[in-house]
Amino acid sequence: MKVLLLAILPHVKWFTDPRQHPTRYELLLSWPVIGAFLIALAAAGVAYLIQHRVPEPRAVRSLERYAKTGPLALRIALGVSLAAAAIAGWLFVPSLPVERDAAGYAILGVETLCGLLILFGLFTRAAAVVLAILGALAMFPFNVESILEQVHILGIAVFLFITGPGAVSLDTRRRAQRAFAHADAPAAALNLLRIAMGFGIAYGALTEKLLNPPLAQALLDQSPFLNVLRPLGVSDPLFIWLAGLTELVVGIVVLSGQITRPVMAVGFALFTVTLVVFGLPEFIGHLPFYGIMLTLFIAPDADSWRVREALRNAA
Repeated sequence: MKVLLLAILPHVKWFTDPRQHPTRYELLLSWPVIGAFLIALAAAGVAYLIQHRVPEPRAVRSLERYAKTGPLALRIALGVSLAAAAIAGWLFVPSLPVERDAAGYAILGVETLCGLLILFGLFTRAAAVVLAILGALAMFPFNVESILEQVHILGIAVFLFITGPGAVSLDTRRRAQRAFAHADAPAAALNLLRIAMGFGIAYGALTEKLLNPPLAQALLDQSPFLNVLRPLGVSDPLFIWLAGLTELVVGIVVLSGQITRPVMAVGFALFTVTLVVFGLPEFIGHLPFYGIMLTLFIAPDADSWRVREALRNAA
């Protein structure tokens, strides 16, 4: 359990003001960060060997028959998260609070509209496009870094744009929004979803920990109990590096496309542990991740004909 708790600081910016601690990109060339990347790449190599030498149980592979539930799971997770974030006054996550002025209310209104349309599966592709545009435009009131950290939301939007909203949706009842007929569409949807999630996790490991130790230290100063390895003699700087390393390894392995199901299970455990500490804001921010993890656990790729057919016929 303490190994899992190494990632107890997954979204430091949600609970600590990042304006006081700008990301130090020059640390990319420091030995601790280079070492973390080397370990993450080695982990991806081990994952490759496991993927190609250890057969997956047939019972686990049988989950692929439920791949058609992926669009529904993603819609519910993202739709509820967007609506709840708008009610709380955030754009997507707690680290992006919206000003209570005309522009801010416009942002929250668009976010709410996109969330409800996606949740009910109505004009889903249009809502996905508007959501992507909202994220791009939000780089100006916020910054590029803060939006790139939410790139997994773009991954869901692209997935829904390609596959459609799924069978349980208002779009299906009005006989619209069927999945794209191209043979590579299911693979593209799953690969882009996985890449967006992996990049988001790895980038967050850098901007919140490995390239910004003072930011993570500020959270540990607020809540010293978060360093669960302190009784074992692990200092705060080392704990921050280990937490960043853990996230970077998970992100790189997800990007590699190897042992996706086991990594999704580990990710689910890591993201759930933090709920005990950070509560409802963490849950709202994590909902899109839960949708992605469920979808990729059921169908990590489109190699199976069952997955391809399920996603083609999802709508």
